[in-house]
Amino acid sequence: MKSKKILIAALITLIPSTSEAADCSVKACIDVYTQDGHIVIEGRKGSGPTSTKSAAPAPKRSSTPRPKSSKKVVAPKATTAATRKPVVKKVPKKVVTHSSPATSLEDKLIESIPTAGISYQPSFSPLVQTPVFFWSDIPTLITKKVEIVGEVVDVRLRPTFLWHYGDGVIYATREVGAAYPAGKIRHTYSKPGHYLIELITRWDGEFTVNGVTAHIPGEITTVSVLPISVVAAPIRFMN
Repeated sequence: MKSKKILIAALITLIPSTSEAADCSVKACIDVYTQDGHIVIEGRKGSGPTSTKSAAPAPKRSSTPRPKSSKKVVAPKATTAATRKPVVKKVPKKVVTHSSPATSLEDKLIESIPTAGISYQPSFSPLVQTPVFFWSDIPTLITKKVEIVGEVVDVRLRPTFLWHYGDGVIYATREVGAAYPAGKIRHTYSKPGHYLIELITRWDGEFTVNGVTAHIPGEITTVSVLPISVVAAPIRFMN
């Protein structure tokens, strides 16, 4: 069974007052979400590079009106190449772009979630009508502390276990179980046979940044499978 893909994101902006708008260029923005069975932590800080352009000033026009002339316009006489004045072309000024150095900082971390291992006792040929003790090797709390874009993120994850014993019985618990005699997760099979134990672990949790705590939306589901063979008790006749 494949884990569900969840694309929901939670945003914590490190701003003291909730009335202020989120601005990642001033404060660090932290995103924590689940994707493809992993915990994804993203951090952003800064606004990135900016550019300013300086254009050449436009030429000023004279506001003095030209005097009107009543004389007739006479076409100039043709001049020879020796007396002709050189033509000077005006070259427009170039636009200079000044780029400021980049000030943005962005990082992404992906944390994997362990898959639970299944154990049971008696480990060899459990008998019918006899309790079988089950447990997993997953702790009841997983904590991770990571540093991203200069901020420390504390992530806490808690599992919920759903035991399918293979004979139609399902048991949900927050306990990890243990071996005999302290184990609280136990099941008794009424018929001999080969069964398939399926342990579904659902993870949910929260994260804290700069004293602000938020729930991680969605959940991560992992599945573990282990076969078990249950046998009938031998019958002995005594004189």
